[in-house]
Amino acid sequence: MDTKRLAAIDIGSNSVKLLITDVISYGGKLFFKKDQLVRIPLKLGEDTFTNGFISEEKKEKLALLVQALCSLIKVYDIEDWRICATSALREATNRIEVIDYIRKQTGAPVEVLDPKEEFRYILLNNVEHNLEPDRAYIFTDVGGGSTDQIIFFQNKEIASESFKLGTIRTLSEEDEAAEWDKLKGWLNMHCKEFPKVSLIGSGGNINKLDSLLRRCGRIRREELIAYARKLRGMTPEERVLKLNMNRNRADVILPAINIYLRIMKMVHALVVETPIIGIADGIIKDLYLKKSAIQ
Repeated sequence: MDTKRLAAIDIGSNSVKLLITDVISYGGKLFFKKDQLVRIPLKLGEDTFTNGFISEEKKEKLALLVQALCSLIKVYDIEDWRICATSALREATNRIEVIDYIRKQTGAPVEVLDPKEEFRYILLNNVEHNLEPDRAYIFTDVGGGSTDQIIFFQNKEIASESFKLGTIRTLSEEDEAAEWDKLKGWLNMHCKEFPKVSLIGSGGNINKLDSLLRRCGRIRREELIAYARKLRGMTPEERVLKLNMNRNRADVILPAINIYLRIMKMVHALVVETPIIGIADGIIKDLYLKKSAIQ
């Protein structure tokens, strides 16, 4: 049995996550077992999506956070690791300045992913191998700054797109309506030929919903509607105290549900599959594949 310990730091629009995973080769098969997950709600998107840039305060906090997570990586004896950032840093006008500052303060390089790279990391989770051949699948990742969509049919990618709809992104009423129209048109264009369409959710919001609802991989539309109704009747503090979620998740989970429900309505999906995957998982699998190719 051979084991490698790898890590990924995912700098998202809402939170910064460190995922540590043991990759175990046993009996001719590979097993990816999560060892630790650390999530800090830095909310970089509050800066980028409001002002267009990362503030000095958030820049300094991000550098301190990266330094702390890098220290954890050293403590856990990680063989290899990567730091990747998504839409909040990608869209910030001062992203180069922020990346340079983090490197100077910590010595750690930060890679800014474009949407196509984000899609590739989601797909590396190998969910597509379990898809039914007569059904189209829409992978939907709802983050703080964007909603990323990938359509699969017969284990082949049909189309992918990223939309500026997220749990902490603030748009004018006109711009938000235009983005939803864009998403609806894109779905209609690519899904109209498929008689059966299913939705697969990825990322922290849908993973948390799966845990809260105890669905074990499958959430029905009516359950999301009922849970959204329940959340609307509670203050953020009540959500924290009564529903076993942290304050940050209490703030963003209802917007996430609303996005999923609108997409489900557009494609007439009654269920969202929840395989508990995210970008960090894909980054680690990519790391392992590259290390294996070199050796």
